[in-house]
Amino acid sequence: MITLEDWQTIRHLAAAGHSQRAIARIVKRSRKAVAHALKDDSPPVYEREPFRKVALEGFRAVVEQGLEAGLCGSRMLCSLRGSGYGGSDATFYRWLAQVRKERSAEQGSCRFETGPGEQAQFDWSPYTLRIGGSQLRVLVYALLLGYSRRVHWYPSLSEKQDSVLEAIEAGWRHFGGACRYLLTDNAKSMVLRHRRSEVRWNSQFLALCGHYRVQPIAATPGHPQTKGKVENPFRVLENRFLKGSEWRDFDHLTEDLARFEAQWEQREHQTTRVAPSARFEEERPRLLALPREPFLGCLHHLREVSLDGLFSFDGTRYCVPVHLGLTQVRVRSRQGREIVVYHPKGEEVIRHPLMPRGSAPQLRPECYENCQRRRRACLLGLLAEFRRRFEAAAVAELYLRRLLSRHPNHPEDALGRVLALLETVPDAVALMAIADAIEYNLLDPKYLPDFLSRYLRPAQAIGAACPQPPYQPSASQPLPALDVERTLDGFAALLPTLRKEMKP
Repeated sequence: MITLEDWQTIRHLAAAGHSQRAIARIVKRSRKAVAHALKDDSPPVYEREPFRKVALEGFRAVVEQGLEAGLCGSRMLCSLRGSGYGGSDATFYRWLAQVRKERSAEQGSCRFETGPGEQAQFDWSPYTLRIGGSQLRVLVYALLLGYSRRVHWYPSLSEKQDSVLEAIEAGWRHFGGACRYLLTDNAKSMVLRHRRSEVRWNSQFLALCGHYRVQPIAATPGHPQTKGKVENPFRVLENRFLKGSEWRDFDHLTEDLARFEAQWEQREHQTTRVAPSARFEEERPRLLALPREPFLGCLHHLREVSLDGLFSFDGTRYCVPVHLGLTQVRVRSRQGREIVVYHPKGEEVIRHPLMPRGSAPQLRPECYENCQRRRRACLLGLLAEFRRRFEAAAVAELYLRRLLSRHPNHPEDALGRVLALLETVPDAVALMAIADAIEYNLLDPKYLPDFLSRYLRPAQAIGAACPQPPYQPSASQPLPALDVERTLDGFAALLPTLRKEMKP
């Protein structure tokens, strides 16, 4: 058979004055083919050589039974091979496609309409949108009421089961009621297995339907027209709203989508010839009443809270207010972009942006404000007690400043240990031990007992239950003025006299 390209070339060369013999030599075709191309004004159309149906018609009954049972073509071909079919695989598959086409033409299809509040359809579609100057993959979920054709679009960044169930619940809450039946796709988040009449539902999805008293229906596999009502609006959404648009952030996208949805509900529907918003007024009284509380079965995950007020979710740690004393919290993701934390009793506690797995712990100062307030109050009380005892000594104030700078995280703990060690020690001995700590730059409280042991009697215990009477220095041997910038030579000269006076 001559090709379309050769047919065009032959007619062009003939119009240019070439003979049929020359044209046949140029296009490498026979003169008879050239003459036929010049005679026929219609372009050639390729037609596949008809296959032999006579040998296959004897197996039609077997193939019809296989189609009724839902068997695949390769399995039916294997069965036909055992029954004596000797043709090629390609011939069988072409004939099988023709048989399926004839069956679908015989069956036909008709529009299926439902009454008010009877059925809703749910589906979603992914889009790549420009948000905040970058490209993001956004899932747009749609819940459509079959009678009024009113639809609610819900954007999200996640396609996990939590986000799917969240979108369904958001649609019911938006409409103020639920339909008796919910037609869905066969995604794993809702349907685990669908083989003909056998449908195995996902337990989490089934719990959501039970919470709202809805009967789920799985769409027939390979039959997209089953839920065509909810699939058709996605083309309108893409062409009239999403294409060529850009948004500042995700909240901006959500607001614009809500405005577009409100406008879309006011137009006249091409099938019902009534605006979905007006038709919804007829459907509203027939919707099932919503339960008072939202669904908490799978949307909330139980998490343990550590002593420092952190819990782990999806590979990242987040904080909760420490003053609440929570040991467990309920957590759920929202639109795949933030997590909402709830008290075990149900009250919302805090929200965090959802971070990628392995991110640094998400800490907020307000979560630790009360804890820090208590620590500051404790520190102020300890500072007042320390200064009240050593208010006349400059070396004590210097020691205090250096101690606080050495322990910036928990200064109240270090200062409390120092005051506990000096509680039963005479002020003069305490000042000498403090001066030694400054001299040797050993400001940790654990070194203070070593300095105190230089000046206390061996029998005297630090922090004993019965404190010794305070030590009074001799009037003839006054303590030298303390100056931490110079050596303590004066104290070294004074030590023999002090030891004699401290002996019993």
